[in-house]
Amino acid sequence: MRKQAWTLALTSVVGAAALLSGCSGGAEQNGADAGKDAGPTQISVMTVFFTPEPPGEDDVTKKEIEKNTNTKLNISWVSGNNYDDKMNVTLASGDIPELMLVLDPYHPQVQTMAAQGAFWDLTPYIKDYKHLSELPALSWQNSSINGRSYGIPRVRPLEGSGSFPLIRKDWLDKLGLPVPADMDQMYETMKAFKEKDPDGNGKNDTIGFSGLVSSDGMGSFGWVENVFNGTNGRWKEKDGKLLNTVYEPGTREALVWLTKAYQDGIIAPDFPTLKTTQVRDLITTSKAGIFADAIKPSWLLTGQMRKTNPQADLLPLTYLEGPNGKFVPKDSGVYGMYVIPTTVPEAKMKKLLQFMDYGATEEGWMLASFGLKDVHYTVKDGVIAPTEQAAKDNVGVFLHLFANLDRYERAYQTGIPADFLNRNKQIIDERAKYSVADPAVGLNSETYLKIGKDYDKKIQDLKVKIILGREPIAAWDEFVAKLKADAQYRKIDEEINAEYAKRKGK
Repeated sequence: MRKQAWTLALTSVVGAAALLSGCSGGAEQNGADAGKDAGPTQISVMTVFFTPEPPGEDDVTKKEIEKNTNTKLNISWVSGNNYDDKMNVTLASGDIPELMLVLDPYHPQVQTMAAQGAFWDLTPYIKDYKHLSELPALSWQNSSINGRSYGIPRVRPLEGSGSFPLIRKDWLDKLGLPVPADMDQMYETMKAFKEKDPDGNGKNDTIGFSGLVSSDGMGSFGWVENVFNGTNGRWKEKDGKLLNTVYEPGTREALVWLTKAYQDGIIAPDFPTLKTTQVRDLITTSKAGIFADAIKPSWLLTGQMRKTNPQADLLPLTYLEGPNGKFVPKDSGVYGMYVIPTTVPEAKMKKLLQFMDYGATEEGWMLASFGLKDVHYTVKDGVIAPTEQAAKDNVGVFLHLFANLDRYERAYQTGIPADFLNRNKQIIDERAKYSVADPAVGLNSETYLKIGKDYDKKIQDLKVKIILGREPIAAWDEFVAKLKADAQYRKIDEEINAEYAKRKGK
C-alpha cells in the first residue's frame, strides 16, 4: 500500500525526471516506446477550476510540474459553474484537446463518441504504466464504458463519503451506552437520546436523529434502507443481476422501522421540510444526537460545539449490521475521467499516459494538491498545514488534473487535532473491511431518463406518508404490487440489467 501524506512525514520531492524523463525518456520504466527526448512535450488540456481565478501562465505549481515532466502545458481552465456546457460544446465540435476532462463518463454523448472511436481505448496500454495501473480497480471499473477504459479516471478516495450516521460520543458516554452496532441498538440509542436528558439540562428537549429527504429520494435517511437491504443505493446485485430494491423486503422493513421511530418522537418531526443547515443546527445546538453525512464534517461540527462544550464529540460510525450483514457505503472512487481523442497519434498518446502516470505518483499528487513543501505547506504530527504563501500562489487547483492518492482525505478538516484525525483514519481503515459499493454507478436506462423521476417522486411521496402515519404499511405492499405489474417501470429494470451485462462484458 502506498504511503499516504496524512500518515507519515513526507519525503522530499526527488527523482521526478528519472520517473518521467520529459514524458519521453521514461519508456524503459513504463514499457512504452516513446523514443528519444526531443525537448518539452507540448500538451493541450481542458479541465475545471473552482477558485475565483484560474492559474496563470506563470503559476508556481504549473511551472514545477512542467519542470519535473519536461512538458509545456497549454491548459484551458473552465469554471465549474459552466463546465458541463463547455464540455458538451467542445465534444460536439470535434476539436478536442489532447487531454480533456469529462465529468460524467456515462453521459450519452460520451458513450456514443467512445463507441464511434472518437477516444483512444486505453485498455491494452494501462498495464505498461506502473502508477496508473496501481490506481484502484473500482475507479477504473466505474469509469469504463462497456468494459473498456476510454479515459484515465479522476480518482477520488473510496472510503469516508456517503451519508452514514455520526453520533454524539459524549452523549453515549454520559448515558453509559455502547456505540450502536446494529439497527436494534441504533433504535435504542436514539430512544435514549430522546428520553434520558443526554445534554444534562434537565429538560426533555432532545431527539435521536436529525435528517432530511428530497422530493424524489430518501436523502439522509437513505442509510436505513441501505442497511436493511445490504446494498448501496437503488440496486442490489444478486446472482449476476441487479434487483430494484423498491421490491425488496428490506425497503419495507426500513419503512416500518422509520414509522415507529417517528411515532416514538425520536426523529425530527419536521424532517420532510428540513434543509441541510437546519439539520446541522440541531446537532450543534445539542437538540439532536445523530445525523447522517460523510466523515469530513465530524470535526467541523465538533470544533464548533467545543467552543462552548469542550466534551462535545461527533463519532462517525464504522458500520451498522442489518439482515444481510455489516454495511457502510463505499464511494465510486471516481469523479470523471480524462479522455484522449484518436486524432492524437499513438506515440503522443503514450506520452500523455506517461504524463498522467507522473500525476499518479505521490510526488505528483502532493505537488498538484499542496504545492511545494516548506513553501506552501508544512507537516506536523502527520497533519498538513498550508502557509500564507499557498493562498497567495493559488495552490491546489491542479488537484483536478491528477489522481487523489490520499485514502484518508475525507478524514481531514482544517484545524483538526491529531488525535481526532487519527481516529477518523482508523474508522476509514475499518470501513474498508465492510464497505459496499454501488453496483449501478453510471448505468443508464432510456426509459428512466424519460419517466423515471416521475416514478421516484410517487415512491418518495408514499414513503413519507407512511412514515408520518398518513398511510398504512399495507399501502406500500399494494403500490409495489402495481409497480411489478407496470410494464413501463419493469422496462427500467430490464434496461439497467442490459447495461450491467454489457459492463461485465457479457
